[in-house]
Amino acid sequence: MVGDVPPGEVLAAFGLAGREAFALGGPGRWVVSGERRWLLKRRRLPGPPEGWSWEVGLREALGTMGWPTASGLVALDGARWVVADGDVWTCEELLPGMPRGLRSVASWRVHGRLLARLHRDLAALAPGEQRPGLGKVWELDVLTEAAGVGPFNGLLAAFEVEYGELAREIRRERYRNLRELSRLGYPDLREQPIHGDFSPRNVLWLGGELTGVVDWEFARRDAALCDFAPLLMPFGPLEMRFAQALFDGYASLRPVSNQEFGLLPALVRASLLWWVTVLLVGWRLGRGGEVGIARTMRVRLPAFERFALDLGALRSEVRS
Repeated sequence: MVGDVPPGEVLAAFGLAGREAFALGGPGRWVVSGERRWLLKRRRLPGPPEGWSWEVGLREALGTMGWPTASGLVALDGARWVVADGDVWTCEELLPGMPRGLRSVASWRVHGRLLARLHRDLAALAPGEQRPGLGKVWELDVLTEAAGVGPFNGLLAAFEVEYGELAREIRRERYRNLRELSRLGYPDLREQPIHGDFSPRNVLWLGGELTGVVDWEFARRDAALCDFAPLLMPFGPLEMRFAQALFDGYASLRPVSNQEFGLLPALVRASLLWWVTVLLVGWRLGRGGEVGIARTMRVRLPAFERFALDLGALRSEVRS
């Protein structure tokens, strides 16, 4: 459900009836005013309630280690989520601070070090079970089935009825990616909790102080570099000088093995296919997404193929 205001029933369920709400950023996010300000979110993917509990538990555990993560608001019935018209809603405190643009080599190096610190602490927590409703980056069936739209291949077949050639492009890239991930040893990499979307927009700062790490909706257990891969290809390829700084900062605190490094291009492709799958779920649920799917497959992926040839320059910082 997309609109100018969140559904009244959702506000009431969280005990926020009558509060003023205004949109924040993209669709599905509202700031709810009052003595405390809350961030009300319509989740991008439907999924089992146990997945939200897993996420909250991970955030709370990190909070005890000093990481600024948002506490959740429990609904009046004691649940951590509210379901309305098929959409899942959660509410959490609105943390202070703002994202900062990373426009210098130094700022990207800091971001890499921050991600390495986060991975070190997440590995120490190491909850043993996978997040319900999400799998590793290549386990797309887990994502689609938990969202209620069936297996990935069935979803793609339905998309193919209307967008034949684009669907076939997705299928070819999917099979190619599965082969290269298997050949390069992705199943052998150590798994740990990861953030899932460690974009600069999800890291908040105030006066030079880290005040928030937000948007944990795609947190799950996976190889650590699955968090690194999307940073190299947010919308277009990251400038090589920034990519080098990001990698240098990261590798200075968390050494990267030759096997991990060799998998990096394949993990970038897998992360782009993951995003295509999220958009396919949205398409199936009537939320659109066709334009984003086409752009990812026909603009972003070809741009990455050219960029991938230069990634070997980062190898100087690899530790065996």
